[in-house]
Formats: sequence, structure tokens, C-alpha cells
Amino acid sequence: MSAAGRILAVGHVGLGARDLDRLATFYRETIGLQQSVLRPGIVAIFEVGDTDVFLLPGEPASADFDLAADDVDAFHRRLVDAGVARDAPRDERQSGHRGFAFTDPEGNRVRVVNAHARLKR
Repeated sequence: MSAAGRILAVGHVGLGARDLDRLATFYRETIGLQQSVLRPGIVAIFEVGDTDVFLLPGEPASADFDLAADDVDAFHRRLVDAGVARDAPRDERQSGHRGFAFTDPEGNRVRVVNAHARLKR
């Protein structure tokens, strides 16, 4: 495959929110994502590596993505301390990841897995 015209990354992942400002606060303060854009009631965008996670007004829906953490168990403890609904961490046989899922205040389910080494580019 030539160098031009390749997919380089996932550009963004979107989640719906009935209360956009409250959910933006959750992802910024509880989850610890770096917020790059906030237009109250319109959109909130967070930079996660090379991908943007954005929140828009709307109904929560299923979104199949996960957040990669450098220490899954430490991140899990942080959510326990914050009272966030979450599963217990476990090792996945098939993928080799350690991870768990949490439910955000709008009802979106998000998985957290251990980060793995990236292929050299």
C-alpha cells in the first residue's frame, strides 16, 4: 500500500448527552480527560491521544470503544473513590487485555483497558 491515502487514526468518537454540561464535567473532572473545546449546551470535545471524544446533546446510545489506561487498577480505584458505577477489573483471555467497564452519568457504558505498545510508524 502506498504512503498516501492510508487511514492514520480514529478521528473522533461521539456520545449523546441529555445534560451536556454535567457530562462534560464528569469526563473532565472524574475521568480526567483533557478538554479542548466547550461550547455550553452545544458541544464538548476531549483530546485522547490522537482521537477526539465529543459530547453532543441527544440521547445516550451504544458506542463501542474503550479508553486505554497506563494502570487499569489504579484508574479503577479512582472511580471507586468517586462512586462511579463500574465492573470489577478482569483479565480478558481472548485479547490479553486487563479491563473493566463503567457507566457514565448519562448511562453510556465505556470500557477501560490496559494500553499496549503501538506499532512503529
